[in-house]
This record gives sequence, C-alpha cells and structure tokens, in this order.
Amino acid sequence: MNFDPVSYAASALAGPLLLTLAAFGVLLLPLFFKALRGTQGLVSLGAVLVTLVFFRAAPPAQLAFFSGALNLSPLSAYLWAFAMGVLALFIALSLARPAAPAEHEGEYYFLAFMATIGLMVMMAAGDLFTAFIALELLSLPLYALAGIRRSKPGLEAAYKYFMLGAFGSGMTVMGIAVLNALYPSLDFVSLKAALPAQPLALAGFLLVISGFAFKTALVPFHMWVPDAYEGAPTQVSAFMGAAVKAGGVVLLWRLFSLFDGGPVREIFWWLTVITAVFANLAALAQNGLKRLLAYSSIAHAGYIAVAFFGGTRGWEAVLYYLPVYAMATIGAFGVALILERDEKGPKIDDLAGLGKARPWLAAAMAAFMFSLAGVPPLAGFFAKFYAFAGAVAAGYTSLVVIAVLMSAVSIYYYLRVTVVMYMKVPANDGDRPAEAPGLAEAVVFLMAAGVLLAGLFSRPLLALAAEASRWF
Repeated sequence: MNFDPVSYAASALAGPLLLTLAAFGVLLLPLFFKALRGTQGLVSLGAVLVTLVFFRAAPPAQLAFFSGALNLSPLSAYLWAFAMGVLALFIALSLARPAAPAEHEGEYYFLAFMATIGLMVMMAAGDLFTAFIALELLSLPLYALAGIRRSKPGLEAAYKYFMLGAFGSGMTVMGIAVLNALYPSLDFVSLKAALPAQPLALAGFLLVISGFAFKTALVPFHMWVPDAYEGAPTQVSAFMGAAVKAGGVVLLWRLFSLFDGGPVREIFWWLTVITAVFANLAALAQNGLKRLLAYSSIAHAGYIAVAFFGGTRGWEAVLYYLPVYAMATIGAFGVALILERDEKGPKIDDLAGLGKARPWLAAAMAAFMFSLAGVPPLAGFFAKFYAFAGAVAAGYTSLVVIAVLMSAVSIYYYLRVTVVMYMKVPANDGDRPAEAPGLAEAVVFLMAAGVLLAGLFSRPLLALAAEASRWF
C-alpha cells in the first residue's frame, strides 16, 4: 500500500495538536467571550469527538519523528484512539455532574486535556527521556484534578498522590541518570541491543521499573491508589483507573521486553504474584465502593502483568485487556457517580435495593462486576483467558495458577456488590438520590453494552489488538 509519510505525519500528529488547541481554547476563550462561559464541557467533548472522527488510520509502517523520540504506527494509533475515548467518557461524566466549581471549569478541562496529551506521548515514546517527560505531563495535571474541589478528602488525596508520585518520579529520573551514564542512547531499540546489562545498569533499570510500576499500581508501589481514588472526584477516579494504568502498562511492557530472562523477569514474577494476592485479599475488607474499585484496579494490574510473560501472544492479550478493563471500570465509577451523596462516594451497602429501585442501573452494575470477576460470556472473562493462556503457553503455569486462584477469590467481593443490590433491603429508601444524571446513565449503559458485546463478539477487537501488537 502506497502512502505519503509527510501527509500521514501531519494527519496523525493532528490528534495531539488538536487536543492542545482545544485545551488552551477552553482555558482562554471564556476570558474574552463571556458567552462561552459555562460551555467549556460541551466544547471539550465536541473537540474530542471531532478529533476522533478525523483521526487517520495508521499505515502499515512505523514512522519515527523527532530523532526517534516519537514513533507512529498502527500500535500508537490503537493506543491513541483508546486514550481519546477515555477522555471523551471522562468529559461526559463531568458534564453529567460537574466535579469542579463553576469558576474553575476551564482549568478542569484544560488539565484533563494536558493529562491525555501526556498519556498519548507516553504511549508512543521511543526513548526513556521522552517517556519520563510524558509521564510527568500525565501526572502533574492529575495531582491538581484530584484536589480540584479543595475539600478535605480531595486535598488529602491530592497530597498523598503528589508526595508518593514525586517519590516514584525521583526513582525514575535516578534510574535514567544511571543508564544515561552507561549507554550512548536511551531509545528502547538501542537498549535492547546493548543488553545483557552490567550490575550498575541493572540497578538503573530497576529504579526506572519501580517508577513506572508506581503508575501501574503494582504492589508495593500501590500505596497512593486507595486514598486517591476515594478522595478524588469520581470522574477523576474513573480517568485514573483507565488512563493512568494503561500508560504505565505500556511503559512497563517496553522495559520487560528488553530482557529475555535473568533477575529482572524474576522480579517481575514476584511483583505480579504479590500484587494479585495482596490486592484481592485487601479488597475483601472494603466497605466503600470507590475503595473496592481501587483494590480491584491493583488486582487487575497483576492480571495484566501475567500477560507480559506470554510474549507476542501476551501483548495481544494486553491490548485487548486495556479497553475491556476500561469499560468495566468507567462504568462502575459511573454508577458510583450517580449514587454518591458525598465526595468519598457510596458505601457498598448504599446499593441495597437498587435492583428494585433502578433495575437497569443495577443490571449494568452487575455486568461490570461480573466482567471484572471474569465471568463468561462477558469481555472480562476473555481478557483474563487470553492473558493467562499466553503465559501458560510460555511455560509460566505456576504463575497462572496463582492468578486464577486469586481471580476466584475476587468473585466474593464482586458478587457481594450484586447480592447487596438484589437481596438486601435499603436502610432508608428516602436517602437515595432521587434522580440520576441522564448523561451519566448513558455512559453507564454504553459501557455495559461494551463489556457484553466485546465478550460475545470478541473477534473484531482481538483482530485490532493483534494487528497493533505486530508493530511493537
């Protein structure tokens, strides 16, 4: 297939460039045009949808830009479409129930755009320097978004997220400094060719891996997740659960793939096991819905890490897993947003009687819980199946056995949510919000349809994931 690289580059880079223009537009234009005040959310959603509509499919080639700092390919196109989709859903939830005070609406959407641009650059980064800069561009706006309401829970979440995030960033930059002193180039291709690593280089790689594991929420780098998810606005928690994890997963995979064996893979093995075991056991004791979803997010980081050991087949599974997990997580946070009465979100017991009061909403929530648990025929089952199958084929049966056992444990706390909705009588019927935001319900039902259809008809998404994985 013939294509013009210059034309394609202009079209492909138009995605982040349009988002950048939209970011500054929603921030600055209302200062000069008073009629635009209060419409920043609609303008933001329109800008993202227009960018998605005109987003050009990638050619069958990998094109390097800025001396290899940014690589555009079918893989980056797949991941960028995912990132913009998550942003669109975040904006829709924010329109349904605003998370920021009216006077800070422009800043709120500006920060979301900046975080997404950082995520997109992170996903297409060709070297460690670019990856780190993009990581910070993703992280800094999220610190502000977590505390955008300036309430006590939000500020506490933002402070903890920032302090622990700074610690993770410090480890990353220290590791990059060590590697930069040892290798002439820090692009991933050159690093792969330079291995096996000397002991000092191994220390540098472990520092970088620790920093990226913080974003993915692998244990013991997960400490920020429960408090940040609980205290941040629910819309922001949904964005963090889907977007931040995806960015961290992509970078961890790039580092993991540099090593064919040795101590680094052994360390990954133990991180995966500890993450799956700890997160699922900790989730059993949770009473808050957002906190439960936080530990669920940590557990799924462990399941995704299992797929790393499956080689090419595992990477295909990861690319299928990310949108499937994002749909279930955003949908579940959408239900929490609809039912919340305070900033920490609803308790699990607050869902009592939901099956009778709002049967369609309860059915959607049940679909999200069963998908996260890995119950067929929902998409979460196939995501786990493909992730685990690749690892088994590569000889990591013991790792998969542990992951399957922990997945079985998770059924208890996911099923608990469903049991409360359908079998428990609410303590106070009048205490439930009388009317749900319509746009939030639309997002919830769209995500519920997604986890069902992506399971019943998994081949189209799997085909896209397989094609994208070829360009890693």
